[in-house]
Amino acid sequence: MHLRVGAERYALPVADVRSIVDMEGLAPVLGMPRAVLGLRALDGALLPVLDLARLLGIAGATPTRIVVVETAGTIGLAVDEVLDVAELPGLDEGSTSERLQGTVLLDGVLVGAIDLPAVLESLETELAA
Repeated sequence: MHLRVGAERYALPVADVRSIVDMEGLAPVLGMPRAVLGLRALDGALLPVLDLARLLGIAGATPTRIVVVETAGTIGLAVDEVLDVAELPGLDEGSTSERLQGTVLLDGVLVGAIDLPAVLESLETELAA
């Protein structure tokens, strides 16, 4: 799944995506890191929603959608835009970011393949501090 976060383009494995929902109904949680936007009711449960831009160190993002992903649990990633669902060609694994599995040039635009476990590990480290 191809996403836009700020001015940057990223991709997540479609197999990890459960749904895409609006940002409405988000309740902030006091005392959490700034990367945790809050909780949103979804299918009778509370969904923690994370600011993907902040987790990736991107400025100027204006999230409008939540991509609900299944990892060790269900979480929401706030993104600016969901662009499309398509296969990524082979990745160049020479990315300098520890939060990316690699990058690929797609239609003249650099797309980073998000390493979701690494992104979530960075948040866990922040929560433990």
